[in-house]
Amino acid sequence: MAYIDMALPEFLNRFSSEEACLDAVFEARWPRGFVCPYCLHNDGIRLRCRPRIVECCLCRRQTSITASTLFHRSHVPLTDWFLVIYLFSQDKGGASATRLVTQVGVSVPTAWYMLQRLRMAMSTRDQNLTLAGYIELDEAFFGGRFKNKGKRKPPGTNKQQVLVMVESEGRHAGNLVMKVINSDEYADLKPVIAQNIEADPPGQWFRSDGWGSHHVVMAFGHHIKMQHVSSEEQDHQLRCVNLAISHAKRFFKGTYHHFCKMHMQRYLDEFCYRWNRRHLFGQIAGHMLTACILHPHVPYSSIRSARVSA
Repeated sequence: MAYIDMALPEFLNRFSSEEACLDAVFEARWPRGFVCPYCLHNDGIRLRCRPRIVECCLCRRQTSITASTLFHRSHVPLTDWFLVIYLFSQDKGGASATRLVTQVGVSVPTAWYMLQRLRMAMSTRDQNLTLAGYIELDEAFFGGRFKNKGKRKPPGTNKQQVLVMVESEGRHAGNLVMKVINSDEYADLKPVIAQNIEADPPGQWFRSDGWGSHHVVMAFGHHIKMQHVSSEEQDHQLRCVNLAISHAKRFFKGTYHHFCKMHMQRYLDEFCYRWNRRHLFGQIAGHMLTACILHPHVPYSSIRSARVSA
């Protein structure tokens, strides 16, 4: 699918029918023509009586165009799915389920389920993203209300701790990774560093405050400059990571107000996906459509019951 800038009227005109949406899904799944998932034969025929079905010319098995995509077994029309994807991707502040109810006309549970699946597609597209070069590292606390002010209790009480890492390119921030962690101890930081920092070649440069566990990066051959940073110097010494944290908190508070800690990682993945593609804002709708088409089906039970964490 071509990642071109499309205004809303152009988008609605292009994907105004179920057939047009099916054509887009077909093209993204098989850009060089249909390939049977059973026998790998490269020719098939779309059935006139069942437009979602492609029949292999060799083995005669039938394959649904939306099978193995995020739209599999969905009772929501593809035209509504495509509209939700566009509205969701083009709003810098994100989209809440209650807003989609009035915009698209679906129920609140359906809107919530659709948005959670879109966030899972975002997460999958960035799961192999690794940071390199000069990286700023810090922890932040999200969720809940701050009840410990003036009580000499740590700020993390009733909040979820998040490890934040962002590439620093001079005065500009690069790619961002935010992961929910159980604590800021060595054992909890190590797997997150291993998964999200470029290891070949090793030797990335980190900068953080003076928290002792941050030296975990040295176990992977990286370098780190650690020093105590006062609150007055935060915006200067750790400019990029503090910018990312403040934008994320504004993003959550302005759109969602309150959100479940069980699903916090998905909301963080959504914010990181938008941040890492902020220079491609007009093309995000096309990127999101492709991400949903290439993402496998997600059952409702796996979203509702599974706790998402690093």
